[in-house]
Amino acid sequence: MHARRRHLLTLLKAFDLLVVVASILLSAAVTSPEFSREDWLSIFEVRLSLANFVGVSLYLVAWHVALTTRGLYNSYRLSHPSREVTDLAFVTMLCVTPLAALRPLVDIDVLTPGFVYVFAAASFVGLCIERRLLRGMAHRARAMGRNLRDVVFVGSGQQTLETAAELARRDSLGYHVVEVVDIEKDLQEPNPTAHRVVAKLQAIVDRHPIDEVFVALDFDGGSQSIIREIISTFEVQGVTVRVIANLAVLEWAWSSVDTLSGHPVITIASGPSESVGMVVKRVVDIVISVVALVVFAPLMALIALAIRRDSPGPAIFRQERVGLNRRRFRALKFRTMVVDAEELLPRLEKMNEASGAVFKIREDPRVTRVGRILRRTSLDELPQLWNVLTGDMSIVGPRPLPVRDVDRIEARWHRRRFAVKPGITCLWQVRSRRPNFDDIIRADMEYIDNWSLALDFKIMLLTVPAVLSGDGAH
Repeated sequence: MHARRRHLLTLLKAFDLLVVVASILLSAAVTSPEFSREDWLSIFEVRLSLANFVGVSLYLVAWHVALTTRGLYNSYRLSHPSREVTDLAFVTMLCVTPLAALRPLVDIDVLTPGFVYVFAAASFVGLCIERRLLRGMAHRARAMGRNLRDVVFVGSGQQTLETAAELARRDSLGYHVVEVVDIEKDLQEPNPTAHRVVAKLQAIVDRHPIDEVFVALDFDGGSQSIIREIISTFEVQGVTVRVIANLAVLEWAWSSVDTLSGHPVITIASGPSESVGMVVKRVVDIVISVVALVVFAPLMALIALAIRRDSPGPAIFRQERVGLNRRRFRALKFRTMVVDAEELLPRLEKMNEASGAVFKIREDPRVTRVGRILRRTSLDELPQLWNVLTGDMSIVGPRPLPVRDVDRIEARWHRRRFAVKPGITCLWQVRSRRPNFDDIIRADMEYIDNWSLALDFKIMLLTVPAVLSGDGAH
């Protein structure tokens, strides 16, 4: 490791620990009954003892070990910002949870439930802000030509040149491409020689200090031996090797790399990546479903009574639907049709007004009198709040399709809608609610590709006027 990078890492580690210490002091002060809001300087009045000093020092060591083990001092130049936030959330939970467990066992006045909660929030937010500020300063320095990493590109054909050019154009990443080694001719030989390729790279490394080697090759038979030889040759020299996996052209999917027993594992998925945002989405689902079930309990009881009085049969209709990763679950709805509605469906297929796999007709003879009101107001969906609470569904997501509709999906890319949890409301419902399967799929793909918490909240807000208008609901 270069002395420059070692000094920067030391500075980052020091700032991390300073944030943790500041969070301890802040949390202890604001949760103490002796803290005075008028005299905010009292936050700096800390009673120091040998026991406190040793305890805090050991705790800081634990934080440092956790941050290091999680890889938070590795390079994040090519990583999405959410990855660092997710790693910080994991370390914060790992280091704060023992405090809650130790609280009943030790007699420490400051270690109150309030302190634990405030410290968890303060340390996580503080570390996120501190690291964003430092990385922002690093990006500006790299754009000015400072703290650059010298790299060599190894690949074949035009794609290698384009990738190297893209890396060089992104000034904030701080990479200086020293040379591009095109081995297309070497790969065209009957028996590509890995030693000859590595010799070319070694000559460059001997002439110029190189920080990283980027390898952009397909994982076919001839390239595998070259990739292995490059890794084994340069890892012992302290040169970082980054392999750009050209496994396939990814039109919709995202990829990430993890490790299993020291071996790289490439993950390719088409749904939203697991992140803090997805955790927050699940928390929002739980909170909204619990509150809504309590608030609407009297209304749901009246609806159930009205259904039972209107037609024979149960008030709740349970139907097997297809959810996340094509796993089946029992979706709950208020019954809006006669009891034998599913048995009558084959006779009505020729009356289907919807295009594609779904089945919808405006004047469905199976719908009851109360059912028409429930469908027009979307009140029949209220029991699905229980599906949200149990985790089979989300508040926002593609509508869950019955098995009958899923079996009729012909285009394979349509099945990407199963990459996320189904929802009570979705993008299609707040736009038109017209029974056109192509429009439904396009809206679902747009939601998956552009998912964010902000989009979820926007759809929730737009659902209210869409439901009140009753447009397309039948």
